[in-house]
Amino acid sequence: MPGCGQRRSCRSSDGESEGAQVSSTPQFCWVKRIDNSRLVRQRDPAYVREGAALVGGALICLAVILLCAWQQFEFIHSGYRLEELRTRQEQVLEWNRTLRLEQAALLDPMRIDAVARNRLGLEAPSTGQVVPLGAGEAPAVVPLLARGRDRDPARGAKRSSYSD
Repeated sequence: MPGCGQRRSCRSSDGESEGAQVSSTPQFCWVKRIDNSRLVRQRDPAYVREGAALVGGALICLAVILLCAWQQFEFIHSGYRLEELRTRQEQVLEWNRTLRLEQAALLDPMRIDAVARNRLGLEAPSTGQVVPLGAGEAPAVVPLLARGRDRDPARGAKRSSYSD
């Protein structure tokens, strides 16, 4: 398009050369300023509905994707917790077996007798010191309590302690 104040050249319809001039008068262009600041564009309600539906659908899709991702992460985290609890259960069961073996060793009558004789200095009771429980009559003789014997006569009448 020719600028303002320039001549325009064009091709004629009967096939003349391209350089032929249509008119010899120059064309002038005036710039007309148009103020559209007071115009308010009306929104198309169908376009607004379409945009709202698009945004709503995108939000629903995003919510579904986030829900699926959260569910997958929670599933993986639950697997880790389950494995940790299984390991802890195995540790507790092993500890329980160890404690049961220790309890059985501590409740062994032969061991108790050896500790009572060697560490605590106790002796087997004499025949008059044993009082049977559950007997119908009360014993006529007052039972004597068991006394510990001293392992070291130099210690005197002191009783031996459990920590010996």
